[in-house]
Amino acid sequence: MPGRTVKLIGGTSCLLLTAGLVVWLQPRIGEAAGDGPVAHWVFDPKHLMAPDGPLPGRVGDLPVTFTGPPRFLTGNPTAALEFRSETDRAYVDGRALAKAGVLPKEALSVVVWVRVDRGEPPGGLGGIVCLFQNHFDADRGFLLGYDADRFVFGLAAESTIGRAGPMTFIRGQTRFIPGRWYHLVATYDGQRMKLWVNGQLDGESVEQSGPIRYPGSGVALTIGRYRNGTDPTAGYNNNEDDVPFVGAIREVALYGRALAEKDVAAAFAAQRDLADAAPVAAPPHFVIPPYLQHPTTDSITVMWETSEPGPSVVEYGTGPKLDQRIELQEPATLHEVRLNGLQPETKYVYRVSTALPNGVVLTSEVRTFQTAVKPDSAFSFAVIGDTQKNPRMTGRVARQMWMRRPHFAIHCGDVVDNGPDKAEWVNELFRPSAPLLGRVAVFPCIGNHEKNHAHYYKYFSLPAPEYYYSYRYGNAEFFVLDSNKPLDPKSEQYAWLDRKLGQSTATWKFAYHHHPAYTSDDNDYGNTWRGEPSKFGDSRAQQLIPLFEKHNLDMDFNGHIHVYERSWPLRGGKVDRTKGVVYITSGGGGATLENFAPTRSWFQAQCRVDYHYCLVSIHGNRLEFKAFDHKGQLFDSFELTK
Repeated sequence: MPGRTVKLIGGTSCLLLTAGLVVWLQPRIGEAAGDGPVAHWVFDPKHLMAPDGPLPGRVGDLPVTFTGPPRFLTGNPTAALEFRSETDRAYVDGRALAKAGVLPKEALSVVVWVRVDRGEPPGGLGGIVCLFQNHFDADRGFLLGYDADRFVFGLAAESTIGRAGPMTFIRGQTRFIPGRWYHLVATYDGQRMKLWVNGQLDGESVEQSGPIRYPGSGVALTIGRYRNGTDPTAGYNNNEDDVPFVGAIREVALYGRALAEKDVAAAFAAQRDLADAAPVAAPPHFVIPPYLQHPTTDSITVMWETSEPGPSVVEYGTGPKLDQRIELQEPATLHEVRLNGLQPETKYVYRVSTALPNGVVLTSEVRTFQTAVKPDSAFSFAVIGDTQKNPRMTGRVARQMWMRRPHFAIHCGDVVDNGPDKAEWVNELFRPSAPLLGRVAVFPCIGNHEKNHAHYYKYFSLPAPEYYYSYRYGNAEFFVLDSNKPLDPKSEQYAWLDRKLGQSTATWKFAYHHHPAYTSDDNDYGNTWRGEPSKFGDSRAQQLIPLFEKHNLDMDFNGHIHVYERSWPLRGGKVDRTKGVVYITSGGGGATLENFAPTRSWFQAQCRVDYHYCLVSIHGNRLEFKAFDHKGQLFDSFELTK
């Protein structure tokens, strides 16, 4: 369509492009040149400096860099940058921002055209444009984003006495429709925050005042992702919040002033046709990105789920060249491919793909895995439990686990809050844990919240019969049980465990199940605050204690109680530091935290109420155990030697 000029307030003109949509030229929004944007990016592939970027700014001379090859819409109804992968991200380098000196300090407006294709789970938060850092109890920067169905504007400023505190978030009133375009404007004038949606005021707050408090110069301006930035001058890594965005962004502009109502209305009116366009269906995508299961010295399973059926393809190799390939021709949405004939203790790279009937090929990023180590090699494994119903914290703990580079992870059950709810598996377990589970296999046990649902058996590929099983790794053997089912001496699991423990030749022996054999919990096994005596654990799990002691088990893990607790080595109902079994409760993966009894239990060595994970490192006859909180701080450790 030929371009034509349109008269705006104050005599400023703009050019109408293909499909009747406006691309702003400076100055913007009917203001004098000095009041225009300090930075502005239009996501049209014709502006790229190279096929993979960067994309120069229309204003501000600050290029946008992409973490992978960018995907663009080229029309119908507009040119835009699409985000589909869990790794997609665009950003402006933080040091370049600082050097340019364009970040507004006293007042701010952020203007975007955006299409959100997928909201975040309840309690989650996604980012469209953010320059944000959580600095312990003092937030820094700003965020324009969304949650399950509303747009969100967050900002942290200095008060009149110069102190920073928590960021204030405005949650808008408009429920966005996935796949529909929206014009968003977030403004701050030094005293009042406002969020505008399609030209209308959608929320405001006066809780922040004074100059905007920004992160350090190393934190990038992120576009198309929620990202809690890292300040290299702070001496620590605080990049634990990193949530991908699924949708599209047409343009982003920053102003050093708070746009007035008439300016916001004019900007929206100029491109209103975009907001009136019909919602688009979500494009084909990975419902669950690739993740790993059941590694041995010569095999591993790769799984993923796609929105539409197609054949399953895994390419892999020991170097940059993916020179091996396995393909399953039967179309599927849930893909499960076993790679056999691998070398022990070897690093591999892999990539999965699925060709869909409409010609689209979904291809993952290249990831890594390692086969199980040899019996005499050192290794480590991470421990987590009760990730239910808190995807933001689950993601944070999972990323902290990944930073320690464990060989594999064990999960002590209650992986989700409601086993029959598929959305919880997708959005609250696999999505936030993707950076870990795509590189590190997890061996779970089943908790009570899974409700023995088919999803547990569908999404995990474990040794038969799956609700109980065992496996070897290095010089250790692991025995996994279902404490929802009978564990008495006449039960199937009891007989199996007695036999397997008796046959084991492993140097180290570990068991795990969901319910605790020993716990100092305050009210699950007797309300101790009201003076009731505690049973100190689950009666089913306690039936296993004689077997653990008979076969010299080293350590028993459980979840269920949403705390951390470590016992002394125990045998025969008392502390035995020579031959006792250590019991670990690790239920801090995301579920609502619980509490301990008001008086200390006789078996309790350490306890903590916090979100956390554990790391066990083994070499030969030496074991090191460490427990870390969700910020990566060590809070408990001990060693065992045989």
